[in-house]
Amino acid sequence: MGAVSTVALLLGAFREAAEDVPTLEALGARLDRRLTREAPGLGEELEIEGFTTAVLAEFPHGGELVRLLNFGHPGPYLVAGGHVRELDAEVPNLPLGMSGFGQEVSPHQEFAFPPGSSLLLVTDGVTESRNPQGVFFDPVLGLEGMSCSSAKAAVNNLLTRVDAWTGGVSTDDRAVLAVAH
Repeated sequence: MGAVSTVALLLGAFREAAEDVPTLEALGARLDRRLTREAPGLGEELEIEGFTTAVLAEFPHGGELVRLLNFGHPGPYLVAGGHVRELDAEVPNLPLGMSGFGQEVSPHQEFAFPPGSSLLLVTDGVTESRNPQGVFFDPVLGLEGMSCSSAKAAVNNLLTRVDAWTGGVSTDDRAVLAVAH
């Protein structure tokens, strides 16, 4: 329930701020302040951990790029032409709720997002899925050659490949968001 409360708080703060703040960096800073201020009332799990990870993505109108700002979350994966690339942050930010450690928000990064490609954002339940020998699923290798004709196809293909890797056994929740261009 603590995770649900945290998500609800951050979604509300995002909706409130997204139209008014000029940059992803300002939006991230606002979300961080809100989470830090509200964390004590959000349940024991957040009170103990004190943070949550997030990726902010912006798709400029008419462009073929994506702007990303990562707060300690697994990097998204770009699937284009059957090839996969992890879009890791050059200078990673601390997770939201950890601004008390004094790190300034690093600048967003821009990546090409060509037509016919898909951007896959995943939770660690995907990247930490293990096969029977205990080896983690590597989306870059595991998704190579994948078709991304639609966002739905990209999600289904990813989850099918993770299930094949793990033998259908999962010990963690998995969430995937796909954006197709």
